[in-house]
Amino acid sequence: MDNEESSKYFWFARIPILAVLYFISSKEKKLIYFAGLLFYQLASVFFFTGNPNYFLFGTLSSVLFKVCLVLLIFTLVTVKNRTAIGLAILPFFVLYLYVIELVVDSLGDTYYIWIINALLTSFIGGVAIVYYLNDSDEKGAWLLISAILFIVQIAAFFINKFYVKNEGIYQMIILSYGISHFTFYKFLILKENELF
Repeated sequence: MDNEESSKYFWFARIPILAVLYFISSKEKKLIYFAGLLFYQLASVFFFTGNPNYFLFGTLSSVLFKVCLVLLIFTLVTVKNRTAIGLAILPFFVLYLYVIELVVDSLGDTYYIWIINALLTSFIGGVAIVYYLNDSDEKGAWLLISAILFIVQIAAFFINKFYVKNEGIYQMIILSYGISHFTFYKFLILKENELF
């Protein structure tokens, strides 16, 4: 088995491995997290094919993955921090809109879906920043790292897919997705452990 082939196996196996790891480690075993991992895996497969006909399905799966993440962190939003989160979302959302504008002609029917994806990802980033600033613990650090990597990888994905195809950018996307998923998993486990 050559290096490229083993890389493809690892690429496909990383989310199932994370699902098994979560199943073994978690006391709660939240179905919404498993659903999110499934949607992410579907999005990855649809995007990986390179088939333009599957791009819409990949985009929808990606949004559903982000909806699952938002549902998992929504309990961190309180009356006290709503305004701060709203303000923290804005820079991320503006950045996303700029990146989307760079590739708007390539998005076709998925344009508005990517706007929703940008809003959801920006929300995750805003919650992570405010949560970390208010409660600078290990759990908050893992969530913040995860959110930053989710934000970076979407921009890198767009640039690599529609603007400049580059193997280095592609490898950065793979690495950041792997780390962001693991750090979000760590956040969930630490959050669960404080409840028990």
